Amino acid sequence: MKRRAIVLVAVVAWAACNMPDFKPLQPGDKVPAFTASTLDGEEFDGADLVGAPYMLNIWATWCAPCRHEMPALQELHDLYSGEGFQVVGVSVDDRGSREVMREFLDELGIDFPIYHDPSWEISDKYGLLGLPGTFLMDAEGRLVRRWTGGFDPMAEDVQDEVRKVLASDETPEG
Repeated sequence: MKRRAIVLVAVVAWAACNMPDFKPLQPGDKVPAFTASTLDGEEFDGADLVGAPYMLNIWATWCAPCRHEMPALQELHDLYSGEGFQVVGVSVDDRGSREVMREFLDELGIDFPIYHDPSWEISDKYGLLGLPGTFLMDAEGRLVRRWTGGFDPMAEDVQDEVRKVLASDETPEG
């Protein structure tokens, strides 16, 4: 029994030493590529978002903070979409949840782009340990700011960040 415990400790220590370092995304980092599907089942490549600033929200219908912030995300999208900014959502709801997602989005009047990743791969790529997770990206696909957990998308500091990203997107290349 004692020998098994020693072997187990040795294996765990070896595994821990050989794991790659986890480093959450930092401002300035190029965000990872992801794929998801539309609510109609068509494949979507997240790389298609690069070229204009956007906010990515990773959420689920069963997540209370996700549900709470969704109307304000729509408001933020509506306020700045005329300037080339968009909010994009990726739900990690289970497979077969598309109808539940549609009903929820219809109930709240959400019309910004929503995609589906039931594998949770996007959550892993973006280093999320819980939901929701929100990421503001510039036009080159670099992280500007991240919010983990619920937040107020219409808060003045969030809008300031969006306006800065939009202003920098208009700056001519020198």
